Amino acid sequence: MKKQIDGGKTPVLLFHCGTGSTMSPEGDDFLETMSSELEERLQNGEPALDLAVLCVERLEASGLYNAGKGAVPQSDGVVRRDAGAMDGRTLAALGISQVRGIPAMARLVEALLGRSAHVHLSGAMVERWARRHGWVVDAADEAGDPTLIWDRSPGQAGEGTVGCVVRDGQGDLAAVTSTGGIGRMWPGRIGDSPIVGGGFYADNEQGAISMTGVGEAIMKAGGGAALLALLAGSGDRDPNGILIAFFDRILKRFSGEAGAVGIDREGRPFAAHSSSRMVHGLISEGVRQTSETGPGFFGLF
Repeated sequence: MKKQIDGGKTPVLLFHCGTGSTMSPEGDDFLETMSSELEERLQNGEPALDLAVLCVERLEASGLYNAGKGAVPQSDGVVRRDAGAMDGRTLAALGISQVRGIPAMARLVEALLGRSAHVHLSGAMVERWARRHGWVVDAADEAGDPTLIWDRSPGQAGEGTVGCVVRDGQGDLAAVTSTGGIGRMWPGRIGDSPIVGGGFYADNEQGAISMTGVGEAIMKAGGGAALLALLAGSGDRDPNGILIAFFDRILKRFSGEAGAVGIDREGRPFAAHSSSRMVHGLISEGVRQTSETGPGFFGLF
């Protein structure tokens, strides 16, 4: 955070591993390898949406977080996943929710993005489309076993939603978020992660954001798009103060911890959270860092 990122010009990628996420030797090695790959691709000028999808795909496939391969089962033992993506250049946006048996959610939402004017698709129809187009389906995920949740420690439930925001060399923005939801949640519950403007948002004229935390509280507070709007209309106000006030309101008014990584309208990358800890990373020109911050971290890079 010592090097100021050139707002609006320098390509930049930020990712998060969810509120409550912590560093570990296995996680450190994985994130270092992932960040090295992403840094090379960012410098090579790959488009923002491609990079955001790739980053989240890697996080999903690691099995280390509550998304993709590592998603936690719901109260009936079935794993249902949600994801969303938005292209800040074209404004194509899509959330998919309640999908069983398919860990590669970032790639799935990318494949469906822009195919219709719809901004949300859910459940069985998404699964049927994925099967027909060759997605690998995990039968164990689909069947479910209520005792699966016994194998998860209480600390894992609800932790580890993953997300990424990118500004590429052309100045285009993108955002992707993926989650397994909250452990022990009712079947049918949908949080903020797959909701356009809730758990993700990207608009070249407004910024990009990926949220994490208690989805109900985030949505009651207006979601990630609301934070970008506050930052855009801040005038001479301190952006850090806006971040602090926004997450403090979610915590105190709506009783939920939350976090985010984002890029505001001025091109300034930021990370913030009100939880006890959160792993997040920044990749830019001459900068590659991963941090576990907390409690309560708010900062522009």
